Amino acid sequence: MDLIHADAQFHEKGVIDFVKFDAKISLETQLEDNDWEAEIPADDLGRYDLQIGDYLYVPGTEWGGRVEKLVHVSDKGIIRICGANWRGMLLRKIISPPAGQSHRVFTAKSLGEIIAALLEPFGGLYELVLGESPNEAVVYEQKKFRYQNVLEAISDMLTEHNDRLELRLDPDSGKVLLYIRSVQDRSAEMELSEDYDLSYTSTRADAQINHMIALGRGEQENRTVRHLYLLPDGSVTENPAAQGVATGVNERAMVYDYPNYDSEAELVRGAKKRLLKYGRQDLMEFDFDSGEIDLPLGDKVGIRDRLIDMASVKTVTEKLLTVSAEGIVLKYQVK
Repeated sequence: MDLIHADAQFHEKGVIDFVKFDAKISLETQLEDNDWEAEIPADDLGRYDLQIGDYLYVPGTEWGGRVEKLVHVSDKGIIRICGANWRGMLLRKIISPPAGQSHRVFTAKSLGEIIAALLEPFGGLYELVLGESPNEAVVYEQKKFRYQNVLEAISDMLTEHNDRLELRLDPDSGKVLLYIRSVQDRSAEMELSEDYDLSYTSTRADAQINHMIALGRGEQENRTVRHLYLLPDGSVTENPAAQGVATGVNERAMVYDYPNYDSEAELVRGAKKRLLKYGRQDLMEFDFDSGEIDLPLGDKVGIRDRLIDMASVKTVTEKLLTVSAEGIVLKYQVK
């Protein structure tokens, strides 16, 4: 696997001979979940003329990004080169409202047009590839954003249409290409379990929170309050008498405080998203030697652990690549 070094203008400078390369891409919209790190011998730093602001990447993939930090570990004789990946760099831009307005608003714009507009502040680094999904033509009568990072905004819109985001660097053009892909359910053809010869860790846990109390506008007894309940099948209801609503010691509640919403529908939507984040956990982390299998981030697979009676269809939420003298390993998180 070649790790290419290019300067800040994407002029290729050569191949980096690294000791170890770790990279992670994730559906989570946190910077630490979308970063990478390469280790090189300390004596090689001058030879490569490597600077903060340069790029390291594996061509045609999502692995790599901008160099943001150099760490010299003298007792080990190594330099750690660190940075955010292409997905992580989308976290660095916040969608701010124009002066004097509460939201940035798009009116009568298609999904593709909105995404393209959100990518403009990156100065041409990112480019949306059109023609990959019919949903890119879906028109929003009105779409509002308020202090949300670009990755989260794009991901939320794609989730509405059961789509996922795919990124790929094209070094010839110096652009990161974004593709809108339909989420594929591969569970009928792939169930990850002890039947595979692999190392894995399975976690089965009850919901941390099953009752979300959404607080909106108003004061005291006049404040808007909506109650959302998570049911055992993963659905959400506002009916406290619905079958499966947790009571007594089984109820675990949390407050969602959001007084600046535009509508109660926005309040409920945000509270539901937060509630589902704390829902029942069926999680599997597993390792594959590179080349055995490559699962796209955002697609669905079946998972099963017979020992702890866990079986469900879950989403590939994280991919961790490790390249070292021991070989190439892809580690997946499915939840």
